[in-house]
Amino acid sequence: MTRGTASFFRDNLEAFAVAIAMALVLRHYCIEAFRIPTKSMMPSLLGDDGARRRHGDRILVDKFVAMRRDPRRGEVWVFQYPLNRNRNFIKRVAGLPNEWLRIVDGDLWVSTDEGATWAIQRKPEGIRDQLFFPYYPRPVDNPEAFAGRENWELGAGWRVSEREGIFKIDAQGDDPAVLKFARQVLPYPDADRNYGSRPFAGDVRIRFDLAVERVGRLTVYLTEHGREHRLVLGKDESYAVIVRQENCEHRYPVDVRLEDGDELTVSFANVDDTLVIEIDGDTVEVPFPDPGTEPEEPRLYGDGVEWKHEIVLEAQALGATLTDLRVDRDIYYDAHEPKPRKIWKVPAEHFFMLGDNTQHSKDSRAWKVNQAHYKSGEVVAWEGPETGSDVPGQPYGGRPHEGEDLVQRVSADVDGLVRFIDTGEVERYETKVPHSFVSRDHLIGRAFAIFWPIHLGPLYRGPSRVNLIR
Repeated sequence: MTRGTASFFRDNLEAFAVAIAMALVLRHYCIEAFRIPTKSMMPSLLGDDGARRRHGDRILVDKFVAMRRDPRRGEVWVFQYPLNRNRNFIKRVAGLPNEWLRIVDGDLWVSTDEGATWAIQRKPEGIRDQLFFPYYPRPVDNPEAFAGRENWELGAGWRVSEREGIFKIDAQGDDPAVLKFARQVLPYPDADRNYGSRPFAGDVRIRFDLAVERVGRLTVYLTEHGREHRLVLGKDESYAVIVRQENCEHRYPVDVRLEDGDELTVSFANVDDTLVIEIDGDTVEVPFPDPGTEPEEPRLYGDGVEWKHEIVLEAQALGATLTDLRVDRDIYYDAHEPKPRKIWKVPAEHFFMLGDNTQHSKDSRAWKVNQAHYKSGEVVAWEGPETGSDVPGQPYGGRPHEGEDLVQRVSADVDGLVRFIDTGEVERYETKVPHSFVSRDHLIGRAFAIFWPIHLGPLYRGPSRVNLIR
């Protein structure tokens, strides 16, 4: 080998080594790519779907941000799973250090004074829009739920072609012409089918394109627990109405006037104790006045409750066509059965994490461990057998038979280590102990972008998912 050839290989080897070192440094301290394996963060992030041969989203995670600041509520973070640090989880930050949290009627409430007063957590606009789940005409979790059904009750003057997505109204005079959504909005994959006590999803949004042919008045009702919140669009005035209690209404003006030939895109939502009106891209938010210090418990099917939950459109003297009409529901948190723990106190330097697909997310609401308390004071904690622990010879719940002196193997404790438990040295066992919080030290980074899948002709023909994560 000549001197020139040797120098060439040495220089390129050095450059290659430096490039590898820089890539490793960037991966360790700055940015790392992860794949989403499950549907726990749907619809924000999509996981693997073997039935549809779809691979999970690939995301980029900013690891440097974890060294600069704490997570903020609503951000999506990757962290070490508190029940086994060898595994990485991804969830949305819901609770911050030293807060009290409560889940009521699908919403998250927070207290900073040890539960004396509570405030509903209102999501910022970008996160709020991302967390509306499509419900009609195709629920995101059960696309065929409304196929072949009569989904609207038509009053005089309404003609509907659901297949074509066209809703036409020819209302004569001041007699109201009513169009009512005939289904209840429930936060479960089986859409509006009722099996036992189920909560209603009161936080909903209706959207449509409105083409005015003869000016009149259109009123949209979103009724939650019997309270009819309204959006009124007319030629002389438009306004929104919040109903707090019986015979107690608050009216707020909306700067829109209907005229013949108008074409408008209308969105009306009741979400997080706020009415959100968006017309042709202009947004008005009207928070409910004087929120109570105690959140109201949800009303369930089977409770003998007759409070209405409805979506209704009412037209007066209006000729118009509505197209692309859609109903969405807000994210609906529950507290997990069978014995929900509805209040959590977040310790200092810890965070409470929730998945977006709340019916299919193993998150802070459900994390529990078994604990072996040794006579020496040491405590070994591990995820129970019901969730995959490898402890031979144990009954359900992870506790050995009384009087047995065994050495039992735990495949992974909360630190991800294999442990052997000498049952003769154990003073007592505890099972299903809540282990609900993520330590500041276990955070990896904030997920900020989806970079795959992307439509690339013969390599991947599905829809592109490249987007920022809110």
